[in-house]
Amino acid sequence: MAQQVFFDPRQARWKRVRRFFDILGVSITGLILFFVYTALRSEPLPELLLPAMKRPFHSLKETEKEKAKEKRRQAARRGHRKTKGAPSQVKLNAEEGIRAAFYVPYDAASFSSLREYARQIDLLFPDWLHVVTPDGHLQGTDLETNNFFDVVQGPAVHAVDDKVMSFLKLEDTGLEVFPMVNNFDGTNWMSGIGAFLNDPEARARFRQQVAAFLASDKYRGLMVDFEDFPKSAQNGYLVLLGELSTDLHAKGMKLYVSVQARNEDFDYPAIAARIDGAVIMNYDEHYPGGKPGPVASQDWFVANLEAVKKVVPHEKIICAIGNYGYDWARKPKHGTLPSDVKDTNVSVQDAWLSARDSDADVDFDGDSLNPHVSYFDERNLPHDIWFLDAVTALNQMRAAQSLGINTFAL
Repeated sequence: MAQQVFFDPRQARWKRVRRFFDILGVSITGLILFFVYTALRSEPLPELLLPAMKRPFHSLKETEKEKAKEKRRQAARRGHRKTKGAPSQVKLNAEEGIRAAFYVPYDAASFSSLREYARQIDLLFPDWLHVVTPDGHLQGTDLETNNFFDVVQGPAVHAVDDKVMSFLKLEDTGLEVFPMVNNFDGTNWMSGIGAFLNDPEARARFRQQVAAFLASDKYRGLMVDFEDFPKSAQNGYLVLLGELSTDLHAKGMKLYVSVQARNEDFDYPAIAARIDGAVIMNYDEHYPGGKPGPVASQDWFVANLEAVKKVVPHEKIICAIGNYGYDWARKPKHGTLPSDVKDTNVSVQDAWLSARDSDADVDFDGDSLNPHVSYFDERNLPHDIWFLDAVTALNQMRAAQSLGINTFAL
């Protein structure tokens, strides 16, 4: 009978195959044990044939975190302030430079910036309070629903922000807070407050509620920012400032106001006589709805300050510096703009992103000393962005200092 091709009656071939698999199994087991051993030892891998990289980083232990925090505190104590008194007690533009800042609760970046630079700020004006109805009720904004609510309801005073004051108390920055009240409803400046300003009863209600709110925490006074109200209410506005000034000064507090630069509707000398400091909003040379152009050209900025110095005492001027921009959609040569295309506010970051996304250059205009971007959007509509950034801020602060103004707000 024919034998099978692989017939191996002595099983010599099987012995060789089995020996091979035994050796292979032992080898694989040894490799696995080797990898497990090296992994547990955390032995660094050999360097590649590249220049060695230095790794000075290490995790911070709790004691090191405390030391770093204390180091920041010590650096802040050696900061820009020369005196140790309350910032609001410093004579503006004379003894030393004072720094003020506006804060908005609806932008997370605003709180991040406050946390980072709180020790470099002296006066904080948080955008917390609003008067948008003729009855003068003090209102706050619910950040979740974006609806207004009455801040003072009977004897109860409702919180308008749950982060700022707790943070400032914890860090002990020395920064003083002056809540800001305005007539902005989130979209428009409400001209209807003219009736409130001219109504003694409404003003009395407003003052009572302001006093209750300021007594609810360690606030040092009030910032008033009423804009775009009728000229017929200017006298009521002045009366209110006088009443607020009397109320606040009796409690050792201060009153500040924000006013536009060179607005013919405002009686600057009369306003200045009733307040402790005027924040001059030295920007919006061009604005949405109008012709595109610089937000605050250098010559325009300087001319405004020169005019303000003639009507507002030097020791009451606070120069506000802009840090934002506007995006204007230009009407095409043929046809009209789509109904959903409007001029918009943009941040400095938005302006740079628009330039990057459209491959457009950011041009620093030599006449106005303001940055400018021209680009086409996804519908091929032409746009112009003018904005104010760190460069314009430095130029404007230097120009203001040459006029003897050393107090700024951003």
